[in-house]
Amino acid sequence: MTPLRLSLSCGSYDRTLPLLDGRVKAEGIEMVFVPTLRPGSPMGSPEADAYEASITGIIMQSFSHGPHLPLTILPRRKFTHQLLLTRRDSKISGCEDFVGRKIGVLRWYEHPLGVWLRGHLRDRYGISPRQIHWFTDRENLFPISRLEGIQVTLVAAGKGLVQMLVEGEIDILAHEEAQAILLQQPTLRRLFADFKEAEAAYFKESGIFPSYHALAIKRETAARHGWVVANLLNAFEEAKQVALSALERDNSLFSSPWLGSLLEEQYRRLGRDLYPYGLEANRRELETLVRHLHEQGLIPTILSPEEIFAG
Repeated sequence: MTPLRLSLSCGSYDRTLPLLDGRVKAEGIEMVFVPTLRPGSPMGSPEADAYEASITGIIMQSFSHGPHLPLTILPRRKFTHQLLLTRRDSKISGCEDFVGRKIGVLRWYEHPLGVWLRGHLRDRYGISPRQIHWFTDRENLFPISRLEGIQVTLVAAGKGLVQMLVEGEIDILAHEEAQAILLQQPTLRRLFADFKEAEAAYFKESGIFPSYHALAIKRETAARHGWVVANLLNAFEEAKQVALSALERDNSLFSSPWLGSLLEEQYRRLGRDLYPYGLEANRRELETLVRHLHEQGLIPTILSPEEIFAG
């Protein structure tokens, strides 16, 4: 049988690299790799047959029958606590202090970081998004005017969220590049000094390591070739296992002399595989994320993972 020629655009993580460099092959598929949207960015190009997409964006698009179907291949995840920044002189000590605050969220309001943060605030602390003034630095993909009582301000061009935090115009910043920001801005600090403890407690309580991205495939491709979703999932799983095995054998490949001890701690507290693929392995997380999106007014109703995701 002639292999199916399929274009793929996704980030070069350790867990995807064995697939991107050819060590792992997807059965029945001739993979053609398409560059991501920007150099160094993991966000894939939607021109590809399968691409890495914002998980919240692709779920929202599925309600309008967008051209791509989200898969349960979730290559990018981050805990929220380590991404929350404030000023060193701030008296804010925890999430319970967020009521009435001005909070900047990376990019747009419906960015996964913002959705997971607002969901956590509501579930854990009873804080509604309406009790916070939100700031974003990009035009929102969703018409925020539909969200009654939500304050969202798009910052003026040339005035970044980091600078606004430094100058005291906002109180808290949720940003994926928190580590790099801290190295450049000595007047800032993490909201949670011991973020590992906070994140381990969150994981123990919820069982969730929040997903930010999902692989999405053209609906037409998935419908025409019913086997392709399962074969892609198997290939990504194999690539991940190759990466984990390589990391455990020789972590000197990475620029950290303490990576081994960190890995031991991670396995002890969080488990070996923090990037499970497949619907059942991610059911609890996906149900929680869909609920957050609905409660935040970003999708019209709650559907089961099976009704949104393939694979």
